[in-house]
Amino acid sequence: MPKALLLVADGSEEIEFVTPYDVLTRAGFDVVSAGVNLKENYAHMTRNVRIVPDYPTLLSVADKPAHEAYDILILPGGGPGAKTFATSELVLDMIHAFQEKGKHVAAICAGTTALVAAQKKHGGKKSKVTSHPSVKKEVKDAGWEYSEERVAVDGKVITSRGPGTAMLFALTIVEVLAGKEKKNEVAGPMVVAETL
Repeated sequence: MPKALLLVADGSEEIEFVTPYDVLTRAGFDVVSAGVNLKENYAHMTRNVRIVPDYPTLLSVADKPAHEAYDILILPGGGPGAKTFATSELVLDMIHAFQEKGKHVAAICAGTTALVAAQKKHGGKKSKVTSHPSVKKEVKDAGWEYSEERVAVDGKVITSRGPGTAMLFALTIVEVLAGKEKKNEVAGPMVVAETL
């Protein structure tokens, strides 16, 4: 099964972190979370939930580079957390490394701004993406093709809009990396509505 690396920072959005972690785990993915610039040994999320990541820092994730160890890099939103990702040289370099290696990168809500920042730093393709409406102008002003879809998939880039689309985002990741049958196998017992 695929291996997923899910980042978290202080100010990340709870639903956008927990939902992919939960759904991908149900699908049999090997899911690992890593903190980015945390002040404590936990992430203080946007709605005051505390999340203790599997690894406290990106540097402690693995012996080999993340873009070799994992099949997908996932960035939740939440304004402050997304800003941390978009201003972290390590995160921007990691996004670029995943893309250069032909691996998947996924972002939800304001997390899309980190993809924009990585492209600005390293160059490369500007994908068709979506994001939270609050950062739509920033994404469009950077020259990216913008979609109003709840989840946008463009090649190896998967993006989504916000907390209300987190379930569809997570199930889309399952479908893209493990197939529609696996997605349906996971969605059924969760009693997921046909329209998300």
